[in-house]
Amino acid sequence: MKRIGLLTEDPRTYFEMLEVLRERGLEYVSLDFDDAVPAHVGVVISTEREKARVSFDEVVTDHDPDVAVSRALKLLSGDASVESLCIGVDPGHRPGVAAIGDGAVLTRTIAPSPEGVSEIIDRIVKAYPCTNLLVRIGNGDRTNRNRIFNRLWDRGHRLEIVDESNTTTDSETPDEDAAVEIAMTPGYRPAKKQRIQPCDGELRNIQRLSRLESNGRLTVSKGLAARVAVGEISLNEAIDLQCSNGK
Repeated sequence: MKRIGLLTEDPRTYFEMLEVLRERGLEYVSLDFDDAVPAHVGVVISTEREKARVSFDEVVTDHDPDVAVSRALKLLSGDASVESLCIGVDPGHRPGVAAIGDGAVLTRTIAPSPEGVSEIIDRIVKAYPCTNLLVRIGNGDRTNRNRIFNRLWDRGHRLEIVDESNTTTDSETPDEDAAVEIAMTPGYRPAKKQRIQPCDGELRNIQRLSRLESNGRLTVSKGLAARVAVGEISLNEAIDLQCSNGK
């Protein structure tokens, strides 16, 4: 089987891609722009900025190293598309996201926020064009779950909510592992958007975090905490608003 070639002069991109290639145990070749691509290289990973400099037919670029490597592997197998793509989401402040295409785990990652899940899904779909897309979301962490659900609902995705009671694993990447399990578990399809109603415990925790973030200078109000909980504003924005209120 032909190998993946890594061709970039961007140090950060190089080492991020290298780390993913080594983690997956993949054989690769480090390339130089001054040299021809060897015959045993079937696809080259580079950056969008440097792509025009690569004299090769099969070039993959993506700022997400997991997606780039997964796309490269699909090209080596002869097809970058999948028929059925199922994306699992483990809800939380930083949700786990995993994609399974035609039964194989394609990529796993962590979203920076509940709203950030939709951007990751966009990247996955771009990397793996498919005819059948389904997004499954775990039923835990109700507030963040519903924030994720409603955003994806507005974008027209087909959605299921899954019982995630047996998806927790004792590993170094529990959220990503849970997302894989969620992607493989059938759920139910709600007929409408979900109500976002944070509980008092969630609001108190946000207030606690505001004290920590502000080094004990202030505690955001319950109203501001509620806006943070539903994703309307960030915690730092709530702290700034509290400061501007003079409290």
